[in-house]
Amino acid sequence: MIRRRKALKNIGLLTGGMLSIPYSCNIIPEISYTNLPLIDSEQQELIAVICNLLLPNKSDAFPTPESREHFVLSMVNDCLDDKERIKFLDGFKTFQIEIIKNKERSFKDMFLEDQVDFIAKYINEKKSEIGVFLNHLKHYSILHFETSENYMKSYLKFEFMPGRYLGSVLVKS
Repeated sequence: MIRRRKALKNIGLLTGGMLSIPYSCNIIPEISYTNLPLIDSEQQELIAVICNLLLPNKSDAFPTPESREHFVLSMVNDCLDDKERIKFLDGFKTFQIEIIKNKERSFKDMFLEDQVDFIAKYINEKKSEIGVFLNHLKHYSILHFETSENYMKSYLKFEFMPGRYLGSVLVKS
C-alpha cells in the first residue's frame, strides 16, 4: 500500500514537472555575441529595423540561411577590431540618445518617413559617431544581400562548384 502511494506520488510529480517545462522554457533562444555583451534583444530588434530601412529585406526572392540582423551583428562581432567595435557601440549609443532627444519616442514608434529622414540625416556624415555606426550597418546589410544564393547565381553568375569539368574539350600539351 505504501509503495503504491509512493509510486502514484512520483508519477504525479513527474507528470506535473513535464507539463510545466514548456511554460518555464524560452522556446526562442536569445542570441548573445561575445564581443557585444551589452546589446540585448530589444537593441537587436532596433538594429534589425535600421538594417531593413537601409536595404529592404526581400527574403522571398533572395533567401538566406540567417536573418539580416544576425548576419550583421555576427560580422560586427567577428570582423571588426576592438577600436572599430568601440566606435560602432559608441555610435549606437549616440544614435539612441539622438532619437530620444529629437523625437522623444522610440525609433520603432516613429513614422516610416521620420525614420528614413533621421537615417538620411546622419548616413552621409562618415566621420561622426552615428555615421560610422550607420555605415557599418549599411555595408554589412549589402554584404548579406550579396551573399544570398539567388543573387550570386542570377546576377554574378557564380558557380558553387569550383572548376567546371568539360569532358569533350581537347587538352593542349
